[in-house]
Amino acid sequence: MIEQQILVGLHILMAALFVGSNVFLDFLLTPRLDLIPPGQAARLGEKLGYDFAILNWISLFGLPVTGLLLLQQFGNLGQIFQPDFYAGSYGLALLVMMLLWLSLALTGAYLTWILRPRAVVKLPYDASRQDVEDSRAGAIAATEWMRRLARFNAVASVVAVLVGGFLRFGGFPW
Repeated sequence: MIEQQILVGLHILMAALFVGSNVFLDFLLTPRLDLIPPGQAARLGEKLGYDFAILNWISLFGLPVTGLLLLQQFGNLGQIFQPDFYAGSYGLALLVMMLLWLSLALTGAYLTWILRPRAVVKLPYDASRQDVEDSRAGAIAATEWMRRLARFNAVASVVAVLVGGFLRFGGFPW
């Protein structure tokens, strides 16, 4: 019983960290970066982006671990491999939750390992003017995609928490 309570607490903590950091980053911090000089905003964004990436990856790894352990504790782990499990309201809600997590993990990977390096460009001292302009254009495009995907992550994570509420009470009501 105490193990279940600890696992539920850890699962909720991981979800809260992920949702909270994404909502803070997308709806509070990012719009305010326009209020400070571009050089300072870029430096702050670079440093905070690294910290948020670590926090989000800890959460994204912790959520399935605690979720699978909870399914094991509740005796549902074996059922997730049976297709008819997903025909029920609980199974359907769990499937939606897993698909949301997968989409968050995929967008997180794209943000972390593809877009972020394109947005944070380090040029050598002997870079030509064309190199600077090209890297600037690439960084701007990457930043725009980062904003879109960050918004998706914020909204999708809130939806995932709502689906988690349905799971807590037996699944979708339909």
